[in-house]
Amino acid sequence: MNYDNLGKEIIDLVGGENNISSLEHCATRLRFVLKDTDQADNSKINELPKVLQVVEQGGQFQIVISNDVANVYDAIVKNYSIGQTYAKEENESGKRNIINIIFSYISGTFSPLLPALAGSGMLKALLEILKSLNWINDKGATFAILNATSNGVFYFLPIFIGMSASKKLNVNPYIGGVIAASLLEPSFTNLLKSEENLTFIGLSLVVTDFTSTVFSLLIAIAIYAPLERLLKRWVPKVLQLFLVPMLSLIIMVPLTVLVFGPFSEYVSSGIGIDYMLGFSRILTGVIIASFWPFLVVLGVH
Repeated sequence: MNYDNLGKEIIDLVGGENNISSLEHCATRLRFVLKDTDQADNSKINELPKVLQVVEQGGQFQIVISNDVANVYDAIVKNYSIGQTYAKEENESGKRNIINIIFSYISGTFSPLLPALAGSGMLKALLEILKSLNWINDKGATFAILNATSNGVFYFLPIFIGMSASKKLNVNPYIGGVIAASLLEPSFTNLLKSEENLTFIGLSLVVTDFTSTVFSLLIAIAIYAPLERLLKRWVPKVLQLFLVPMLSLIIMVPLTVLVFGPFSEYVSSGIGIDYMLGFSRILTGVIIASFWPFLVVLGVH
């Protein structure tokens, strides 16, 4: 299969390179944000080899290609000046809105992480099978190493979220990663063991465990992105190399600790699991299991 030719045909049929605001891909789809969707020829795109379907939703023009999507995407970005860019609230056709932007931001953050999450998840499942069959000693070094391999991406998920979300919003991904890493550094995590009333520059501090959380970092990076752009306008270019990252970190890490982290704690304490358990343990299990994926995303699990 010549992916370069297929990529060229797709670009021509969506209206050309100039009609594309941004492009990303997930596990099965090319996700375009087009300036004018009327320029795209859906029927001819559907006739292309490897193309299974064309879907327009969430402000995106999606071309379903299945397992070959990464090859087609690589061919396109190799031959055209197209890539992941932060979409404005509205494109030229005026069909973008805040809900579309939020979903685009979340999907664009997680799409690059899907292989790592899927691979690690399958390894965890394999280890559980091996352990249940007594084919591996769960107290031994072999299991410990493989278990660490499967847990790594989930334990340090905030760092990956910080970098991926920053890249999606077209700001420095390494600063986004550092914002998240600061919340996993032992100097901070040791505060979780403290029984004292903690403060930060006089403000009451509710210390939160950010391990494996998602929601807090998505919000933090969404605020960091315009902050970086603002600082780059204000700070002289000769000082931007060190001053913009320094100010970004000084502002964003405490803000995340003081505001976004406690949000998860307050939501968690407000769920009222103890009350529900007293009412019905079976019903509690059904309700919590049903909402568990959303609790994980919010970081209150």
